Amino acid sequence: MKIKHKLPPNHKAISKVLKPTEYTIYCYGSTLYVPCGLPIPDELMAHEEVHSRQQEKMGVEKWWDRYLEDREFRLKQEIEAYKAQAEYSEANYDRHERRSLKKDIIKHLSSDLYGNLITKQEAKKLIYG
Repeated sequence: MKIKHKLPPNHKAISKVLKPTEYTIYCYGSTLYVPCGLPIPDELMAHEEVHSRQQEKMGVEKWWDRYLEDREFRLKQEIEAYKAQAEYSEANYDRHERRSLKKDIIKHLSSDLYGNLITKQEAKKLIYG
């Protein structure tokens, strides 16, 4: 996956619907947009690779249009990506790192970044069972 340290081409559309922060990263096809310039940890790359495959299957622009318009679709796409991130963590990190990442995943999935789609309890159940 290519990495570019700038905003994605559809950032204005994203910002109208979601609440990205200065540290938000964006997958747009096979390119990962990382405006803050920070390195991407392996478990987060596993997450973004899922989005890349999702977009490849549907078409990048069509995927983003639906992602921004359809809350249920957005949630399903994020659940799949966060599960991959959690699975990577489970296979590669120690208990302390996994616990910390689990808290982050639950916090992010239930945040306003995605439009407050679910509660923390729901995020925990959907990702970790």
